[in-house]
Amino acid sequence: MSFSPTEKSMQYPIPSALSLLTAVLLVSPGQAQEQVAVKAGKVITISGGEIENAVILIENGKIKSVGSDTDVPWNARVIDASDKVVMPTYVLAHASAGMSGDNENLANVPYISVADGIDPSSGFFAECLRNGVGSIHIIPGNRTLIGGTGMVVRPVGKTVEDMAIRTKSGLKLSLDPQNGSRMAQIRKMRRALQDYEDYRKDLNRQKKEWEAEKAAGANKDEEFPVETDSTKQPVLDLLDGKVTGYLYVPSAAELGEVARLKNERKLDLVLILGPATYKGVDDIKALDLPVILTSNLEYMEQDPETGEQSITCPAEVFSKAGIDFALSISDASSGSARYPWWQMATAMRYGMDRSSALRAMTLEPAKILGIDSECGSIEAGKVANLQILTGDPLDATTWVDMVLLEGEVVYERSKDRRLQHLFGEGQDKD
Repeated sequence: MSFSPTEKSMQYPIPSALSLLTAVLLVSPGQAQEQVAVKAGKVITISGGEIENAVILIENGKIKSVGSDTDVPWNARVIDASDKVVMPTYVLAHASAGMSGDNENLANVPYISVADGIDPSSGFFAECLRNGVGSIHIIPGNRTLIGGTGMVVRPVGKTVEDMAIRTKSGLKLSLDPQNGSRMAQIRKMRRALQDYEDYRKDLNRQKKEWEAEKAAGANKDEEFPVETDSTKQPVLDLLDGKVTGYLYVPSAAELGEVARLKNERKLDLVLILGPATYKGVDDIKALDLPVILTSNLEYMEQDPETGEQSITCPAEVFSKAGIDFALSISDASSGSARYPWWQMATAMRYGMDRSSALRAMTLEPAKILGIDSECGSIEAGKVANLQILTGDPLDATTWVDMVLLEGEVVYERSKDRRLQHLFGEGQDKD
């Protein structure tokens, strides 16, 4: 994972050799790096509680220090958020928006990569910044069998390369039957994986025969002449444990097959759980796999006998069971579930505690994606991915006022043209 903000060079007038020598003596290497100091009314660190009246010192795109006793260097660029709240940007562990086109029709296409479909100009990325999202895992949707390779991106950049954090994040799998029964989908998955396994065994057999012939002097080839089919390589890597499978599980009925994939196939899996999976909470806990919840946090069911309706919050069930998970947002352009604060508040309304809800949108998804050493919390040494809020992140009246990625300001509410259009030019948005 690479975060490399542009260093700004410092230029000095050179009227004489003496002035040049003086400049060299006065300017230390540390001062040559850009320093930014964010003065915050409150810092929500996620990993270390909340700090009142703190300063976050950023150097060369990374957090150098944070605390109420942190001094502001004389040459630092100061961002005054003394009446605001600062916290890390949100991390989305699973999303399928932001693409010019996606695959939801072809079931078995592991060779497809979302890198070919991501549209940097998509309004989804602007909406992510507007809502304080700094890292997004874009991976094919749930209506597939083996759907393709995902990618972790920032919501800024003119090209996909500019946006890239991790170009190959994992392979999408799904047990959701689009045509036919649940068992039919399971059979398709078993058959597909076995076909790839058979292909690998045959390739290994051919290679052993070639090596034997070479040892006997029957061939003069320097290298094994048969190349691995590149369209099959992603699944072969999955079977070898080199790639993580992001497996969509629509209900508790498929959890037995998940256990088989983990225990017999030895697949490295992350589970994307549909709302109905809460009924198998004990099985999910026993699986001990990373968990991402879909955006539907209020699952409505009707009693077949009485006709009475009930609502269950999967986040509540898993939280009470002691299962860590990442929350996600809806890819739809409308509806409250597309807001991170709404998802966290919904989970809290059903009993999830505040700190766990905040972690489920920051540090937990960062851990799942393997980028928690860089983002997900405010700590010295981590990348300065920060959102500055007008109030508490769980208050419905709070706005994202500013977003910094790698220490650089990439979003300002005062310059948001969409908000200017909605509220009127120059109109107070608070």
